[in-house]
Amino acid sequence: MQRKVGLLLAGMMFLEYAAWGAWMAILSGTLSNRGFAPEQIGVIISAFWMGCLLSPFLGGQLVDRIMSSQLFLSISHAMCAVAAFVMAYQTSFLGLTTLMLIWSLLFAPSLGITNSISFRQIDKLGDTEAIRERAFSVIRTAGTIGWIAAAGVLYYFNEFLHTPKGAVTGPIPELLLTGVFNLIMAVYSLFLPNTPPLKNQRSDPFAFRKAFHLFKEVPGFAVFMWISFFAATEFMFFYNLSPQFLISLNVPYTLVPITKAISQVAEVGALAVLLPLWLPKKGMKWCLLVGSFAWPLRYVIFAIGRPLWLVVLSLGLHGFGYAFVLVVQQLYVDRVCPSDIRASAQSLLTIMTLGVGNVLGALLSGIVQEHFTHSVMSHGQLIQVTDWAPVFILPAATTLICAFAYMFTFRDSDVEAYSRNNMEIASTPAVPLE
Repeated sequence: MQRKVGLLLAGMMFLEYAAWGAWMAILSGTLSNRGFAPEQIGVIISAFWMGCLLSPFLGGQLVDRIMSSQLFLSISHAMCAVAAFVMAYQTSFLGLTTLMLIWSLLFAPSLGITNSISFRQIDKLGDTEAIRERAFSVIRTAGTIGWIAAAGVLYYFNEFLHTPKGAVTGPIPELLLTGVFNLIMAVYSLFLPNTPPLKNQRSDPFAFRKAFHLFKEVPGFAVFMWISFFAATEFMFFYNLSPQFLISLNVPYTLVPITKAISQVAEVGALAVLLPLWLPKKGMKWCLLVGSFAWPLRYVIFAIGRPLWLVVLSLGLHGFGYAFVLVVQQLYVDRVCPSDIRASAQSLLTIMTLGVGNVLGALLSGIVQEHFTHSVMSHGQLIQVTDWAPVFILPAATTLICAFAYMFTFRDSDVEAYSRNNMEIASTPAVPLE
């Protein structure tokens, strides 16, 4: 693809995931420092995933039928910036939950739409699926780099704001930084390649209904989506609890985002090198298995909790899991769905995993941590201590079951057969209406 377009798409992914990663890696730790209970933190974080549940279809419909994708991104990120700046000054549980939900309702559709923009522009290559998927892997890698960069920027952003280490008052720095990235993305989106609605196709104007038809029309699609849903419920035991877990292992609070960036460094290697190399040769099933078995291994190491160097290194397993499962999921949906509902189909995946799955996972992780947290007296003060081993046993068992489920139900042959069928239908000229 043209270098200019490729760089623009990579920049889009960089800013998209930087805006998310600026707060996701550390916010639960910040809220814990500020006295919020585990269940409250679970509810606040679940508000983000609730946004992923409620709003993606609306965004998908707008860009499939009415509005250019790049204009939608610009408007949504501008509104996200306002919500993030206001949220940074909230101190109450209700205020943080409400503003997080508003920000998420505005941000969530952009996750699927950035994918659909990339696939639409890559389609102009007119080349093989392997080349298209390799191009997407490279572009998506820029998003992971953006997440890593956000962790480093946050460290110096705190220095710039003179934020006291472990501050329990004042604006929340990671949310201020999120607003900055949202503003930059709002302007940047206006310079993206034009990606208008596909108006030249005679298709159902309610494309989201056709996305649901994939459950019965595509062999194995329903089973695949349900496995992906159950796996997603366990993501939040990493996203939501790892900051507090690392702090309990004496990792300095200000270094938690940078430490967690190890998972994204591994993800870069997996996305940029391993996935493009292995996917054409090994197929989707093999990649899914590599990623899905990495997750329970990481949780087992978390449950053991020592030595510290092994726990830190195991963060990299999250990167492999993300690249070889979540990105392959996006590629799978892109391959089996008709082109006129691609954005809506990606939104369906977002709803099942980042939406329903992660809402339940965020709530569950908070409840489980609360259950295994008790008060102890230390240096004359009553503090809350979590018994982390049983907390991480549940996601270890669940992700292991999901890995075996992928092993016994997913077939590359079904994907290839339906993909070829889609290509044949797309290449058949439409019969003109009389």
